[in-house]
Amino acid sequence: MTEGTAAPAIVVCHRNPDGRAALARSLGAFARVEHADSLPHAVELLALSAAACLIVDLPQEPRARVALAQIAAAYPQTKLLVLADALPFDIARELVRAGVRDVLPLPLDAAVCVDAVRDALSDGVDPPDRLRGMCVAVASGKGGAGCTAVALNLAGALVAHGAAMIVDADAPPFGTLAVASDVEPGGGIAGLVRQRLPLEPRVLRQSAAAHPGGFLELSLWAAPGDLPEVEGILAGALDACAAIASFVVVDVGRPVLPAQRLLLRRASVTVAVTTLDLPSLRNLRQLADVLVADGRSGPAPLLVLNRVDREASYTVDQASAAIGQPFAAVLPFSHALRARLDRGELMLAADPEDPWSGAIRGLAREIAARRRDAVRSALGEGGLRAARSGDGEPR
Repeated sequence: MTEGTAAPAIVVCHRNPDGRAALARSLGAFARVEHADSLPHAVELLALSAAACLIVDLPQEPRARVALAQIAAAYPQTKLLVLADALPFDIARELVRAGVRDVLPLPLDAAVCVDAVRDALSDGVDPPDRLRGMCVAVASGKGGAGCTAVALNLAGALVAHGAAMIVDADAPPFGTLAVASDVEPGGGIAGLVRQRLPLEPRVLRQSAAAHPGGFLELSLWAAPGDLPEVEGILAGALDACAAIASFVVVDVGRPVLPAQRLLLRRASVTVAVTTLDLPSLRNLRQLADVLVADGRSGPAPLLVLNRVDREASYTVDQASAAIGQPFAAVLPFSHALRARLDRGELMLAADPEDPWSGAIRGLAREIAARRRDAVRSALGEGGLRAARSGDGEPR
């Protein structure tokens, strides 16, 4: 365990007090050990601590062994180790089907158990910084430009290029991501901080809501009173999210809070959304000035022109010339978009052939290309091939 890395949590449910004490001493060198006196108690600890590993005595009753399969399904990131005497073949096969990682013999040998735990945990180590996901901040200089719609559908489009999640970071209490996606956001990151839970990838993954579009959804805060809770942990929270997903889309909206401006500085890519009207275009220039004033390094923001129709007072070329930068994406006006948002539907899924959806997919391809270039630069071509996931995209 490297300096600054949080120790993994391990829940032990073993009936022998001497065995529990031996495990606590041996595992305590690299993990936080919590003891459960029953399987239901162990499940409660899993829900609270997002444990990396559960060590449990083999239940004697077949019905109780079914609970092991339910635990493995509910907590897929938790490694399940079972302590047992000699097993009949049919029970061993039952445990394998239930998702048990390993069976350790009784009487307990603490050294053997430690080796098995270390081996299990090595399967889920966090990626190094150079392989962490890309943070994509979606912001605008003026309210009503469509940041939430763009961010939500962009997360859905990025799923085709790797694991994705979206974080609602609009100024509280004005975030509308949960309404637009029709997904219950839960307590969010601020709630985890209040519960004194560690902001580890495992905890955030279990706290996030699963969107039908195939990505995770998490809120940063819900009320103005949450701001003090998260001001000191924003960088760590983003890093933890980037250890979960290849693409972390942060719906910033209009950056009126210092915490939001910090998110923009931490982002690898900023998507700046505007509409084709004078106030929005002027505020887009002001947003660019804010990014420069805050010392943000890296490439220029990707400019996105939203809801373009023929009745606009300016052309796309005129707007681009006035800003001094071409638009990375021009999203045409769509009559279906508003209705999809009101119903909590993803435009990409409901109307995949709509030109607005096609433009979002093009923007996603541009962002995915930037990530591939960044990974290639960090690893070199040989390392890039080794880091590719099964679908051919770098993690």
